[in-house]
Amino acid sequence: MTRFPARHRIPEFKLFASLLRIATKYDFSDLREQLVEDLKGAYPTKWEDFQSARVLGEDVFGSPKPHPNAVLNLFVTQDVRFAKPFASYRASLGGIVPLMSDEPGTVLPRNTLAFTIYGMGAVQRIMSHAAYTIVYVRNLGVCPDRACVLNVGINPPERRTEALKKVCNVLFGERQGGVLSAPSLGDLTCAECTKELEASHARCRGSCWELLPTAFVAAKSWDEL
Repeated sequence: MTRFPARHRIPEFKLFASLLRIATKYDFSDLREQLVEDLKGAYPTKWEDFQSARVLGEDVFGSPKPHPNAVLNLFVTQDVRFAKPFASYRASLGGIVPLMSDEPGTVLPRNTLAFTIYGMGAVQRIMSHAAYTIVYVRNLGVCPDRACVLNVGINPPERRTEALKKVCNVLFGERQGGVLSAPSLGDLTCAECTKELEASHARCRGSCWELLPTAFVAAKSWDEL
C-alpha cells in the first residue's frame, strides 16, 4: 500500500499528480492545501525566494524527473494558479522542440502552448535588451586591470567591440536555469568589473521576474495569483 507523503516531502510526480487530482475532484481541501503549499519553495512567486531556492521547478519531484510540460499541464488543469508563470518559464527553457512534444502526458493544449511560446519570446527579448543596455548603453569604462577583458580602449575600435561582444554574450548566453539565472563571467572580467556587472544584471533579472505573470498570460501581477 502506498503511504501518504510526509509533510513537506513531495512524492514523485505521478503520485503527486494523482493525489492532487483526487483532492481537487472530491474537495479534500486539507489534502490539496498541503500538496499545493509544499510546492511553493520550488515554484516561487517572489524574486528573493527564487534567488535563495535550493531546488526549483520539476526538480522538486525527484527521480524520475517529470517533463516540464507534464507539470505545466497538471497546474493548468488543477488550477494551481500561483505556480503557472514559473512552470511556464521552466517549460520554455528547452525551446520549441520540447514544448512541441507529442509524448503521452506532455502534449500542451493549444492555448497553453501559444501562451508559453509568447512568454518565452518576451522573456528572451527583455533580457537580451537588458544585456545590450548594460554593455553598450551604459558605456562600460576601460578597466586598469590587465587581466580584465575591459582593459581595452577605443583604438583600435575593433578590439573594443570584440571585448564588449564577449561580455554581452555571457550576460545573455545559455545557462541551465535560463536567462533569469545568474551568468558566470568566470575570469573574463576582473573582480571589480564582475561585481558591477553582476549587480546590474541582477537588477534587470529582478525586473523581468516581476513581468513573468504578464509574459506568460497568467495574470497582471504576482499579487493576483
